[in-house]
Formats: sequence, structure tokens, C-alpha cells
Amino acid sequence: MTAIIQFFQDSFREILEIHVHNPMWMASQVFAFFSLITMFWSFQIRNKLKMMLLLGLGTTFLAVSAALLDNWTLTVLFGIASIRNYVFCYFEWRQLKDRPVPRSIWKLFGGIFIIVTVASTLILVHIMQVRIHSVWLEWLICGTLIGLIIGNVLEGDTHCMRISFIFNRIFNIINHAYFFNVIAVIIACLTISSNLIFYLRQLMEWHHAKKHNQTYVWPK
Repeated sequence: MTAIIQFFQDSFREILEIHVHNPMWMASQVFAFFSLITMFWSFQIRNKLKMMLLLGLGTTFLAVSAALLDNWTLTVLFGIASIRNYVFCYFEWRQLKDRPVPRSIWKLFGGIFIIVTVASTLILVHIMQVRIHSVWLEWLICGTLIGLIIGNVLEGDTHCMRISFIFNRIFNIINHAYFFNVIAVIIACLTISSNLIFYLRQLMEWHHAKKHNQTYVWPK
């Protein structure tokens, strides 16, 4: 615990002394701020289509922010995640228009995105050996992104996406702190809190229904 606290203290000190005067760092924080708005908004929405669209937009902003800080693993992973969200968002929209995309196509794209996500982590971390915090952290981030892909494929269910996203942001906090992406750390903390608030709200509704002998259906 002491080592973790020291890590964040050192990062904060270096930001104040060096990075706050760097135009590229400032630009990265502008894009991260745009992401902050869309990410926090997304997890207050029950509609899966709107949530995925906002997540895609927020992730695109984060990819640009990471690129400006030479954080190439998250740049690529966020870029892939953005494309994934837009593709599955289109699939969801087709479903609402009574022109559903066959589930086999959903699974096909899910498999493609899983392969691309794993391959990009393998290439960047082990072959290109770009700057990273640690190998184990990059693979944990990769694992949570696979959970998000599975959540995209599951029909009418956002829980896998939400839980995967919570763990993804926990691991991303360490990565963002390593690259001095302050607003991205704030985004991670807020989106974790936002998801927890969502589930707390559902728990309160369930408790209210139980108290009044009513049937409560947990939202998917």
C-alpha cells in the first residue's frame, strides 16, 4: 500500500514540475476531458444502444489522449474498442429497426475483435516492446476488454459490459498514472463510481419493491 501511495505522489509531483508546461500534455488533457463527459453520461443510461454509442465516442477521445502521451498500448486498444462499439452499436440499431443482424454475425465480429485485441497486446508488449508500466497490467487490461466484447455479443444484457468496464478502469488507473494522464485517472474513478451508483439504485428499487410485496424485475 505504501508503494502505491508513493507511486501516485511521485506522479503528481512530476506533473506539477514538468508536464503542466508541456503543450502535448495539455492537449491530451483536453481530449481526456471530452471523454470524461461522455463516459460519465453513458453509465447513467439504461438503453444499451445509447450507452454503447457514448462509450464508443468516449473511448475515441481517450485513444487520442493516450496517443499524445506516447501511451501506444492504450492508444491501440482504445482504438479497437471504439471501432468495436460503433460496429455493435450499428447492430443494435438494426435490431430496433426490425432488420436484425444474425447472431452468427455478432459472434463472428466478437471473435474477430477478441483475436485483434489479444494480437495487438502480444505485438505491442512482447514484440515491439513499447513503453509500458508492466506486462501483467497490460494483459489484465486485455482480459477486461475481452469481457466487454462478450458483453457486446450477449443479447439484451449490459451487466457483463458494466462489470468488465469497472475492472478495466481499475487497471487503467495504474496505466494512466504511469503516463501522467490526470483526467483519465479521474474518468476511471468516476466511471467506476457511476457504475456502482447504477447498481445501488437498482438495489434500492428492489428493496422498495420487496417492502411493498411487489415483484421487481432486475434490468438487463
